[in-house]
Amino acid sequence: MNTSNLTITLQNRKAFKKILDSLNVEQINKIPTGFNNNVLWNVGHIIAVQQRLIYGLAGQKYFLDKVFVNSFLPGTKPDEYYNEAMINDIKLWLVVTYDQMIMDINDNKFLTYTPFTTALRYEINDLDSAIAFNLYHEALHMGHILNIKKHLY
Repeated sequence: MNTSNLTITLQNRKAFKKILDSLNVEQINKIPTGFNNNVLWNVGHIIAVQQRLIYGLAGQKYFLDKVFVNSFLPGTKPDEYYNEAMINDIKLWLVVTYDQMIMDINDNKFLTYTPFTTALRYEINDLDSAIAFNLYHEALHMGHILNIKKHLY
């Protein structure tokens, strides 16, 4: 297991939370012209995709509710104005889903994976490859968020 990828994932999650903490509810919900989504959708999306990549492909039950996960999957977009309670839940889930993943790794819950090839032709077939791709995916959305932030002011 590459623990560096886990360490970087935790730092990314802290950076996402810091961004959310720096914005008000209106900014978090704003979809700038030329964009399809907002800051909160991107953060919810990385949490949802982590659930699918790490848990779903390993045949494990999601830690979070499937309704939440399904509302932030690829191809979705914000369909509501996210209130402060939802924003606070997502901030909490950034940390809780990471902590739960670490506990589940330590409990050896991710021993088998259904092979999956991403749109980038990257094959996920075990926990290490799932974590590596998830890290890439979260970094990609950090870039999207930083780009959205430039258009909020």
